[in-house]
Amino acid sequence: MADDWKIDRIDTTNVAKAFAEELKGEAKTYFLQGSWGSGKTEYLKEVEKAMNGGKKHFKPFKFVYLELWKPKNKASLAQNILETIHPILYWLKTSAYVALILVSVIASTYISAITIIQKQLSSKEKIWMVILACLIVAFIAHYQNNFFDMDRMVMWIDRKSLQGMHIFRKVLIVDDFDRLDKEMQDELYLFFNQLNGQTRIIFVGDFSKISKNQDNYLSKIIDRQIGLPMQLQSNNIVNLIEKKIRIELDKIDDPNAKYNGFLNTRDFSFFEVHKMFINEKRTARDANQYLGYIQNQLITRNKLDRVDLDQELFIIYLYLFHRDNYNELLDGYIPDIGRYNWAQENKIEETEKAEKTEKTEMEKTMDKVLSTTEATVIKYLQSPVSYYVDDLATSHSLAELMKISKDSEKLTEFFLEDYNSSAEYKEYYNFISDFSTRTFSDDFSFITKVAFEVMASENYIRQNSLLILVIRKQREQIYEEQRKKASKISKDRYVINQFEKYFTEVKNKKGREFSNGKKLFVYRKIIDLFGSQLFEYNQYSKDYFKAIVDNVKKSESFGKNKYDSEVLLYQLGFNYSHQNYAKFYNETPLSIKSTVGEIEKLCGVEYLHFWNEYLDNYADFIRFIGKGDLSKYPQLQFKYKSESYAKHILSRYEHIYEHVTENEKNYLWYKNF
Repeated sequence: MADDWKIDRIDTTNVAKAFAEELKGEAKTYFLQGSWGSGKTEYLKEVEKAMNGGKKHFKPFKFVYLELWKPKNKASLAQNILETIHPILYWLKTSAYVALILVSVIASTYISAITIIQKQLSSKEKIWMVILACLIVAFIAHYQNNFFDMDRMVMWIDRKSLQGMHIFRKVLIVDDFDRLDKEMQDELYLFFNQLNGQTRIIFVGDFSKISKNQDNYLSKIIDRQIGLPMQLQSNNIVNLIEKKIRIELDKIDDPNAKYNGFLNTRDFSFFEVHKMFINEKRTARDANQYLGYIQNQLITRNKLDRVDLDQELFIIYLYLFHRDNYNELLDGYIPDIGRYNWAQENKIEETEKAEKTEKTEMEKTMDKVLSTTEATVIKYLQSPVSYYVDDLATSHSLAELMKISKDSEKLTEFFLEDYNSSAEYKEYYNFISDFSTRTFSDDFSFITKVAFEVMASENYIRQNSLLILVIRKQREQIYEEQRKKASKISKDRYVINQFEKYFTEVKNKKGREFSNGKKLFVYRKIIDLFGSQLFEYNQYSKDYFKAIVDNVKKSESFGKNKYDSEVLLYQLGFNYSHQNYAKFYNETPLSIKSTVGEIEKLCGVEYLHFWNEYLDNYADFIRFIGKGDLSKYPQLQFKYKSESYAKHILSRYEHIYEHVTENEKNYLWYKNF
């Protein structure tokens, strides 16, 4: 198992030596400002080492730690001090007390027994036994009932021990003084006031928390307040945390590095946590606890490279030190990112929120950190559960997503997936969407080839959003290639030639050929060549598409084949609303009346598909059928077979729609979506 993540030992040698020299002088009382877990014990051990010249055996100065806050027992202050200063003497005293109790019990038992069972003892022996038992019982009773003030005698011993000049001069450390109750603090003030100037005493704690601070008692006892070295302060500790995280992550193989370019899943700013750690005066103990959780979540729980580091580090910090805010997240708190909430996938109005209360500073920080959406990995808003402490990250690392990009079987599955998509599909879609094709190098061309193979297959009936995204990203990449090459070939010709290579490769590799009608569909609907601002509509593109259109129209089976409706869409400028595209086939757009014979040759779903696309709103057209109204289209207002052509369209459309199969309806819907 890997070593636990902890900040390395902090070297305070030089500062400790300076304090040690001061302690060697006249006896004074100090207050060392150091909260619980701030590293004060290690620092004082360094001071002790410096005072004794690093000696391991003979130590002229002995540091004695008085830890009164520990829930050891209910012994008095005098007893606790004696135990700390003279543990052997305290053990002997306690042992003697226990021994006396045992003797008393045995003697009492014996005396009771001889009243019942006759023993061969002289009267003198019996008398001494009774006297001894009575004395012991009386002593214990007096001691327990404070007739004999043992504490006063012990306190006297304590004071003399600390005042006297012994071989070992003692430095008494009163640890975590701020954690003591008021009664114990009062006793200590009285006791140590008698030792002022005679014994070296160091109180340790948080000065601001001491209960009697407002009465100014400390000024009568404390000669000097000192702070922990700068190395042990929060601003240095948090720097060590960040350094430790980066060092440990550098030790772990990074399979993502070659894919990320300028974005790396192991980059993090640490800004917000850094600021909070300092403002909240967190300690070295806090730091090591925090690092332990980071190691557990990133390594043991396998979240590294699957979650955003800044967001995960922030959430762990909330879990440890701001549990109420962490529970807010568990209870459904949604970081405010404006009018659109990616986590719920629905629009929200900021001004109409139920909560009108002002957000706390921490909630504002939560909004800032957890609402970021820059591309690298799945963000908190997309998968909150992946970020919660002890939950598992369901997302994939970049390396795993790149592996999918080389898996034709998995890509095919994604390209054929329905709109009711899996979480894995959505994650891969976002991955492709977020990154430039440069990230993939030659791999993106592979993804594009698989997309064309899928489009050529019989299973492909829908406009899959991932497939469209891939093809259009490839389109932009091809334009970029043409620009970089400064090719003499026009943009239109260069792009068309590159896509023709994909058509040809699918035919050669898979034996699947794109019909001319399907090519028209792919260029118009999938590649969206004519929607690109870079497309020039030059003579080459006009000739290219006119030749395809004429070739399809010459077929004796025209109107009966899939995608034959595309020919008419090209002739008519794609749709009623965009007649400027008619220049592909004629400078002056053809009218519906002039092409009505060819339109009526279209059979089944091709007829439906043509009108859905040409009238440019599939959902509205379905409603028009119910209403029997196409009056807003003037091109349809002419006589056809003794009736209005608009009425004929509605009648035939409705008849076909009633008789198409569910598969044909799905095909129609996906094709026009």
